[in-house]
Amino acid sequence: MDVVYDVSRLSTRVLNATPNGIDWIDALLADHFLSGDQGAHALLFGFRGPRLFGPGVLPNPVPDLDLAWGRAAEPLLPRTPDWLVAALNDQSFGPVRESPNSLLRGKALKAARVARALKRYGLARGARPAAAAPAGAIYLNASHYPLELERHVAWLDERADVKPVFFIHDILPVLQPDLFWNSEPERHARRLDLLARNGAGAVVTSSVVADGLRAELGRRGRDDLPIHIAAPPVAPIFRAPVSSDGRLADIRYFVVCGTIEPRKNHLMLFEVWRRLVGRKGKDAPKLVVVGKRGWHCEEIVSAMHNPDLKGTVIEASGLSTDAYRSLLAQACALLSPTFAEGFGLPVAEALAAGVPTIVSDIPSHRELGGATPLYLDPTRMLDWYDAVEARSSIPRQISGQATAGIAGHRPVDPKRYVRDFDLFLGSLF
Repeated sequence: MDVVYDVSRLSTRVLNATPNGIDWIDALLADHFLSGDQGAHALLFGFRGPRLFGPGVLPNPVPDLDLAWGRAAEPLLPRTPDWLVAALNDQSFGPVRESPNSLLRGKALKAARVARALKRYGLARGARPAAAAPAGAIYLNASHYPLELERHVAWLDERADVKPVFFIHDILPVLQPDLFWNSEPERHARRLDLLARNGAGAVVTSSVVADGLRAELGRRGRDDLPIHIAAPPVAPIFRAPVSSDGRLADIRYFVVCGTIEPRKNHLMLFEVWRRLVGRKGKDAPKLVVVGKRGWHCEEIVSAMHNPDLKGTVIEASGLSTDAYRSLLAQACALLSPTFAEGFGLPVAEALAAGVPTIVSDIPSHRELGGATPLYLDPTRMLDWYDAVEARSSIPRQISGQATAGIAGHRPVDPKRYVRDFDLFLGSLF
């Protein structure tokens, strides 16, 4: 089975210190197909259009990304950044920033990684995929990008023998366009149009996404497309025990992780914390907001740094994966009050890490978490207040090692996941 794997998105991700859910799945599959015995071809979006590279010609981007994202270190030692530990110990209000020396080192390291990526991928020449793709190959894109660009995918119309398979992470941009930036619903519709016209199969993370995808494809006259439904595994670092960090032993804090945008419902949490501060003052627990700033986030950022919160809400963007894992280990709980998700990777990571979870009562969270999380209506702020207050009074059971896993939850096995993925691709022939 010949596979053409699209690395267009991954080749640019060294710019991000922390991967999102799409990045993680894309990296997992890229590493599977581009390393070892798989011998997949690689496809790359370039200045001259898409270019194809034979097995082993284009470097696998995943090892560099593991270093950039901080996913390579095991066994894991405490790596919560000093500036974040200081913020968690500090009751005064003020923006949280790393030291100037740390910022300079970070910028220099990022510049070196960007230069390396440009040398490896930006200047790569390659061949036209319409002419060079193996006969009957599967073209696999796990990231959505850049399927919306006609220039990148036009070659598929020339090669009817090639079998396109797309990972569709969610249908939300076309189902709830008001939750996304202005251009995304139209771009996502173009991806679905392409899948309906040329697709040989699709992969999704949940039955919720599968149901939405079937409906969208049916409206496009394509109701026979094979769909593989499988919850993805989390990065191994979340399934491994982690040494506890004594600097955080006496601090009560919660974590919310995800892009800072209206869909994630941060504003409701900030109202919870405003009330906690009003009632408890300096005894209120902290809330660490992990994630980059997204679209329409101005009101959210302003509320996050409101002096009325007295520094109890801390913005922590750019955390590496190992730093986030260390922080998560001693949190009172992970909070996920999002209005809508296709999957919910932060929830899966917290469950695998043995961290309590309080999440919005939406279908994708129910499918992922089963009976384990505490489910709450994302519109009922007082219920979240009560749950946070109750959870903050329960001490975390950490002594020497924070053990991974939580009773009743079985994380997805990565080897089984990729094996089932291969079986699905094989079934398309």
